[in-house]
Amino acid sequence: MHHTSLENMDRCIRAYLPQGHIEAVDLGSYDVNGSYRGLFPARVQYTGYDLEPGPGVDHVLADPYVLPMADASVDLVVSGQMLEHCPQFWRLFPEIARVLRPGGMAFVIAPSAGPIHRYPTDNYRFYPDAYTALADYAGLRLVDCWLDPRGMWRDLVGVFQKGGDVQRLTAPPVAEVVAVQNDETPADLPAAEVGQGPRTSHEVLDLLHRHLQPALYVEIGVRHGHSLQHCRGRAVAIDPAPEVQELPPLASLHRCTSDDFFHYSAAAALDVPVGLGFIDGMHLAENVYRDFMNLEQFMDPAGVIVIDDVLPNHPLQAARIRQTRAWTGDVWRFAEVLAEMRPDLRLTWLDSFPTGLLLVQGLDPANRVLADGYDDAMERLRLGRDTPVPPRLLTRLGAVAPDDATVLSALGGVMPQAKPVGKWRGLLARLR
Repeated sequence: MHHTSLENMDRCIRAYLPQGHIEAVDLGSYDVNGSYRGLFPARVQYTGYDLEPGPGVDHVLADPYVLPMADASVDLVVSGQMLEHCPQFWRLFPEIARVLRPGGMAFVIAPSAGPIHRYPTDNYRFYPDAYTALADYAGLRLVDCWLDPRGMWRDLVGVFQKGGDVQRLTAPPVAEVVAVQNDETPADLPAAEVGQGPRTSHEVLDLLHRHLQPALYVEIGVRHGHSLQHCRGRAVAIDPAPEVQELPPLASLHRCTSDDFFHYSAAAALDVPVGLGFIDGMHLAENVYRDFMNLEQFMDPAGVIVIDDVLPNHPLQAARIRQTRAWTGDVWRFAEVLAEMRPDLRLTWLDSFPTGLLLVQGLDPANRVLADGYDDAMERLRLGRDTPVPPRLLTRLGAVAPDDATVLSALGGVMPQAKPVGKWRGLLARLR
């Protein structure tokens, strides 16, 4: 199971899972590198069906086109990465409609692209009109449908209902927000709370605002809103649990995760190219990857994306689970992946207090490298979670001074002579 499929099923669950006790069946539940089962809350009674016994399979189907369930006996049918392997998939959809209770839902994910992968056959790829036709054929309503442009498979996601009145969501769902790691209890080890840098990150942000004067500023991860106050024009702020006392006059606040913002709201909210973006969200490499990938699509090519917390001062600061007041998480791992995957970008590491900044220029909203390589990158980031912070990061080797002259020189595309940023990528290659 690839990462985008798991993320899309999670979106279906958060947006459309019915309330109360749910009886759910998974068609094609064999656990191959992951399963949907763990995404569901405890109130869901989950049963997996497939054509062969194995992990994740509770029952083996004798006939792939006959579901061994009574009429109107199931609240939810889920199926992912199965439909392309089903030779006569159209025969299955009336069966799904038959076993669903009135108002029951079906979440279906199938690829619209990707290489041949027989299991035991690989027959089809699907586009949105296919789900419309299947809903009509089986007597279901197609409530929502989207094609995910990430990864090699470019999943087509369909949310179906048997009758009922569920409508397509056009705004982030109202749901319990995942707890943000805001505990600022100092570590017992004083060395783990140190910061470095001759100038604060807030001072650098203020300089960038004054110099760039962006038509639109986007900030991901607002918290108390202190960094947002440097904005002098229009701003879009995104945070699932903000603690902002007062917004700048031209700022709008979106109380949702950045993933939900870009899925539901970005097309309307980001109505002009973004001149400056600041990513200071979940402090986890995979989240920063998505934030950067999503934000770049809306950037002015002459704009700048700033990423906070790329230079931890102590290994404890870089822990994925917060253990210090000064906390970077493993944002540094995304910075390394970005440098490798996107050599077309101009990256400037700034020696700012307390945990460094990364300026990213040469942006290309049409570039698909991060989107096409998404699943592989997510797996790489997952497998590397225990990688220790390289000593060169702790000593800030290759970072440049955050003074006005250096920052403005970097913005103009001229690298400072004392410590050229181009040296950084060479260090990555030699020290990795």
